[in-house]
Amino acid sequence: MKKIIQWFSGGVISEIGKVIDNIFTNDEERIKAKNEVMKVLKAQELELYKMQTEVIIAEASGNWLQRSWRPIIMLSFGFIVIYVKFLAPLFDWTIPELEPEFWSLLKLGIGGYVIGRSAEKIANKVTITKKD
Repeated sequence: MKKIIQWFSGGVISEIGKVIDNIFTNDEERIKAKNEVMKVLKAQELELYKMQTEVIIAEASGNWLQRSWRPIIMLSFGFIVIYVKFLAPLFDWTIPELEPEFWSLLKLGIGGYVIGRSAEKIANKVTITKKD
């Protein structure tokens, strides 16, 4: 998610700035248009953060399965890695070949798990308010 926000705030904003520079010739109009676009983009970014917070709060206050799905998935990944790298070679069991996508998914899962758990722990302390 951080990469999406960085792309959105970096690449998109600079491209919009170039378009505005090409459309407006007056410096005052150009600055005003850029400020309005920035205001809209910041409001949308704030709304995105608000939605993420709501999801985390809903998961943290839900039932056992809603609170535990991340640990269950990560334990499953851990078991797969332990089996493939340690148990199967040790006992001459069949070793399934793990696709490169598995390792990418594992990296994504670990990153999401760490971020998700951190967010769960601070979810009740964080409030986002939107100013009109």
